[in-house]
Amino acid sequence: MGIGSADTRRRALAAYERGGKTQPEIAAIFGVTVRTFQRWWRAWRREGRDAPGHSPGRPRTLVGQAEQRLRREVANEPDATLHELAQRLGHVVSYVTIHRTLEQWDLPLKKRRYEPQSRTAPR
Repeated sequence: MGIGSADTRRRALAAYERGGKTQPEIAAIFGVTVRTFQRWWRAWRREGRDAPGHSPGRPRTLVGQAEQRLRREVANEPDATLHELAQRLGHVVSYVTIHRTLEQWDLPLKKRRYEPQSRTAPR
């Protein structure tokens, strides 16, 4: 069972307010879980809200000194890998968070790894 639309939510709440059916029955009729309907009902009772709330999105997780330190590390060694940057920050955030942060800063994500030339490679 999935989350219903705002219209489904309104119809389910109205049906429950009319009476005659239990929360599990209403949930089954409208194709949502009992827990989902209970959340809808609580939001309606407490806040008068019959539509989904607004989610502001994922919060920034790299702020303050960690953000400043990442900027310095990238400036000092632009070709460092995401894993290397995470290590230099003391693993306070994952390399995925660093990736997201570099994307927000519009910095290139593709990093080169320095590897010495093979002695057997043709010259």
